[in-house]
Amino acid sequence: MVYVKGSPQIIYLGIDVSKNKIDLCLLPGNGKKKSKTLKNDDVAERSICDWLYKQKCPPGQVTAVMEATSVYHENVAYGLHENTAVTVCISNPQRVREFARGMGILTKNDAVDAWVLARYGELKQPNAWIPPSPEVRKLKELLRLRDAIQADIVRATNRLEKSESTRTASEIIDSLNRTKKAHEDGLKRIEALISSHFDD
Repeated sequence: MVYVKGSPQIIYLGIDVSKNKIDLCLLPGNGKKKSKTLKNDDVAERSICDWLYKQKCPPGQVTAVMEATSVYHENVAYGLHENTAVTVCISNPQRVREFARGMGILTKNDAVDAWVLARYGELKQPNAWIPPSPEVRKLKELLRLRDAIQADIVRATNRLEKSESTRTASEIIDSLNRTKKAHEDGLKRIEALISSHFDD
């Protein structure tokens, strides 16, 4: 991103996201860093902006850099993008890890990861994240659910095969068969929803 003379300076914020908390590292451009740990909840973006104002950093000047971490980053990313003036960048975890190794940083914990993300933003200036459309988001969620159900079917099949190769009570076998059948029925419903979603 290029700024002409007189334009506001970009302030980089690294956000390391886990299931229950988010670690922040702010690089305000004065050679210092500021860190904070917040709860990862439904209003995380509000807590982040409140903290930014306390650091005298207007959200409109802030570029937040985070990794795509399973699904845990999504609440923070969408919240910041939709409800604040913060620019959001979602970086590939492998590239960030290579960047950290290139800087000689082998330690890996949440606070260090947040700092690495902030430095990655500062030096690499990744592109702003453009969220997928609601239709694409729904498809991703359906595919994610389909994959989970397929994994459940594999586990149920393995349990059933082990049970049938030993002297397992018939009630247990019946229960495992019912569980497997329920997963298979669920998979058919999800695949029908995916097919319908494509048609729409």
